[in-house]
Amino acid sequence: MFFLIIDNCSFFCKGIRKKAQEIKKYNDSSHLLSRGGYELLEKKLMDEKRKTREEQVEFTKEPSLYLPPSPISRHMKWKMANTKQYGQMTSTTAKEIVNKIVSN
Repeated sequence: MFFLIIDNCSFFCKGIRKKAQEIKKYNDSSHLLSRGGYELLEKKLMDEKRKTREEQVEFTKEPSLYLPPSPISRHMKWKMANTKQYGQMTSTTAKEIVNKIVSN
């Protein structure tokens, strides 16, 4: 005997997939973050800041360098999330937004 098994999820999932594709089609400035998201990006940027501060402390005795670094600003995190590995922006829209941020 052969049974015809119909996967009810396949019809449902295809509808969800098509809807997601339609939404993504209009998203012009997608970010390039991995599973860690903005939290991992912020952690990496803070580690870089700490490292540069530690290197600066070796050469100067300025007391302000011993304080913890200031938090990463939101626009800087957004800019880094939308920048490709070699410095290009993910889209022209993202580049326009960054230029507006920098000019202010």
